Amino acid sequence: MPTEFLALFFRSWLPAPDQPARQLWRRWLMLLLFWPLLLTLLLINELGLLLDRVFFSGYRRVQIKAPVFVVGVPRSGTTFLHRLLALDSRFCTTALWELVFAPSIIQRYFWLGLARLDRLAGAPLARLLTRLERQLLGKLDDIHRTGLAAPEEDYLALAPVIGCFLLVIPLPDERLWRLARGDRELSESEKHRILGYYRGIVQRHLWFHGPGRTLLSKNPSFTPLIESLAAAFPDARFIACFRNPTQAVPSQINSILVGARIFRGRGIDADYWRDKLTDMLCFYYRHLFETLPRLPECRHARIQLEELAPHPYATVSSLYQRFGWDPDKDFCAALKNEEERARHYQSGHQYSLTGVALARQRLARDFGFVYQHLGYPLPAPEQI
Repeated sequence: MPTEFLALFFRSWLPAPDQPARQLWRRWLMLLLFWPLLLTLLLINELGLLLDRVFFSGYRRVQIKAPVFVVGVPRSGTTFLHRLLALDSRFCTTALWELVFAPSIIQRYFWLGLARLDRLAGAPLARLLTRLERQLLGKLDDIHRTGLAAPEEDYLALAPVIGCFLLVIPLPDERLWRLARGDRELSESEKHRILGYYRGIVQRHLWFHGPGRTLLSKNPSFTPLIESLAAAFPDARFIACFRNPTQAVPSQINSILVGARIFRGRGIDADYWRDKLTDMLCFYYRHLFETLPRLPECRHARIQLEELAPHPYATVSSLYQRFGWDPDKDFCAALKNEEERARHYQSGHQYSLTGVALARQRLARDFGFVYQHLGYPLPAPEQI
């Protein structure tokens, strides 16, 4: 495990100078519960990756051909689009269990072998795991519904090399915010290290599932690394998701605040998080507008949630036409089924705009170029 990660770990125990004692005890309690599990898991995963080089060295010869990256602004439909595209058998995407418990090939064989033995015994472990999964992950359904077998963001596997932005929630280190402006603020050596590690993870994944399949990656946190990804994967395609800032910005701020309060208590500095995240999202929009047009038209597409949510079939069909993909009958049928489900779907993510406390003037000032570029109306005073 990199020494940089361990250094961040030890710094996470240092209290802020003005942190109240009640918040300090809560934070240390969470760290005592969270860090031993995380560090143990990462050490096991790193051992598995090392053993792959001995027992499955052929993965390093896998060619990553024309990968597809779903990027964009968080809370803009990236998860919905990702799971729609994952219905197409041409794509190969990562599941949560693979990212957390089995980034290596040898771990995947171990867990799948254990699952076979469990089925022979009547699947008692599978039933227990399903109950635990719902108890732990079900609490996040209103913000981001997921499950161990569900398609998930593969940047989670970048935690050991400090390439996963979500580490900023448990780790109070300003350097992690540089990931939110990766193309501009990371050094060339840092980008090379992160993307080199990522390439190895993807090669293992394709080796296991079939080298002939196309990688489908969904990571809003890859948005600030579009330039670096485009250079590292010259034939990659990028699908950027957008949403009205009036909804996207407060929704993302609220989502992160939920996690921050879990680790640091309800007395967190909400102004700090609001300002940091607002600046980050402003950069996301601007970076998308600046970088995508520099790519050939055949390598990028833009989707707005306001079109995707009510009309997934038409939106995805248009996307396939743009990239010259031919959808098969099974995928078309699955899309139509998802369109029917979308008509009855209502998001459970409820949040208080008053609690987020974003001023209309700030949205109009910081995101005015977004409203103008995408044709969204400026927020009315009563909306904020």
